[in-house]
Amino acid sequence: MHIQLHDEITLKEIKTVFSHFYPYLKLEFYNCPHKLFEACCENDVLPDEVQLKNVKPEHTNGIIDIQPTEIVADLEQEFQQRFGIPAQVLWLEHGEWKQTTGMDSFSLKEVNEFSQNDSDEYIVGNYEEGFEEA
Repeated sequence: MHIQLHDEITLKEIKTVFSHFYPYLKLEFYNCPHKLFEACCENDVLPDEVQLKNVKPEHTNGIIDIQPTEIVADLEQEFQQRFGIPAQVLWLEHGEWKQTTGMDSFSLKEVNEFSQNDSDEYIVGNYEEGFEEA
């Protein structure tokens, strides 16, 4: 997958393209960078409607190439170093979006599959609990 990053693109547009290819993952962008295996503060989340030029006025336009075999930490680092956008990949755990802090060394494909499996188990579990209560 390729995403053309330029001044006018919004963070929502970047996130939408990413989620199209990785439906069980989500990208989030922040005001402050983070270190490997470190979480970002939820108060630092950037609004979806912000354009790239407003995140960091002096940045590099270009194409980001995201492959399933890419390591989560490498993708987050590329957004930060090349484009000046602190990013965090999130995955679904028991129906809630969680930062991938403990999964920074896994590939996007692996984390997407973990998230899918967890989501499927969570949905089935909730479905079965509904029958037990009836």
